[in-house]
Amino acid sequence: MSNPSIILHWYPFSPFAQKIAWALNYKKVDYKQVLISHVEPRPERRPLDSGYRRTPIVQIGNHTYCDTKLIFDELERRFPEPSFYPAGPHGESTEALGKSLGRWLDSDLFMSLLTQLPGDALDDAFLEDRTVVFKRDLDRSVLKSKAPFLLPTLKADLELLQKLVAQLSKNGNKWALGTDALSLLDLHVAMSTWMASNLLGNDWVKENFGMLNAHLKKTLDCVKAEEVGSKVTIDAKEAIEIAKRETSETVEAKHDGSLPIQLGNVVSVTPTDTGVVPSVGKLIYSTLDETIIEHKDDKYGTTVYIHFPVIGYIVVPV
Repeated sequence: MSNPSIILHWYPFSPFAQKIAWALNYKKVDYKQVLISHVEPRPERRPLDSGYRRTPIVQIGNHTYCDTKLIFDELERRFPEPSFYPAGPHGESTEALGKSLGRWLDSDLFMSLLTQLPGDALDDAFLEDRTVVFKRDLDRSVLKSKAPFLLPTLKADLELLQKLVAQLSKNGNKWALGTDALSLLDLHVAMSTWMASNLLGNDWVKENFGMLNAHLKKTLDCVKAEEVGSKVTIDAKEAIEIAKRETSETVEAKHDGSLPIQLGNVVSVTPTDTGVVPSVGKLIYSTLDETIIEHKDDKYGTTVYIHFPVIGYIVVPV
């Protein structure tokens, strides 16, 4: 099939999933959505992810793309215009800088934002689930007691981010990397501000971080965020059937020698930071950019190719 189905598996209050939805909109990608539970178990996702538990995943035919880092790469490869990496102020590439700064926002700043989770507003299942995912105590009373004392840390992080955006964007006259068009970094910055607004209120963000608030509005307008969630919704069973039908995209075996495991061996692929649940399958592709495993599920009769970035993951033989 020349145009395989593209399916976003997500729940809308996931900040990382929001960021991918914005990216799909920006690229004008025609996609469907599967709305999933915000907590495990998610048994009908297992044929597609072999155990990977973070959100979102993007399914393209019988290929599953895990982790926003790799999803961005795949969207850029398939849909190069408009690019996530417009030329910088001096004609330079913005890819490495955008990805590097995004790593800080997705790790340190994200964890700082988590300290302001409103424990009283979250259900027990969510808190128990995320205690496992984030490997930190998300007990309601602990969250509530520590939040005021960790708020200065978050404000310091956001102040640094605001100074960076102000400097590179020429006080908001350009995008976050000084570009004339939105770049990958703008999506990362907007996700952080969006999450801060949801946790602490938009008034708090406007009062303390006016430039970040203006940047968020500019970004959401650009990606037509009001359309997020309005795509055709299918259920998990239909997504599995699509994976069984749309099997024309094959993977060319490749190994660049960086991983000391030969192709064809069964391996586990596990995140090294959060959500440390392994995905198991046959190694069929290994470079410094990407790991691909083949996962067969006898119960559902599926053969799916699951793609992971190399950064942030460990691959070991089973």
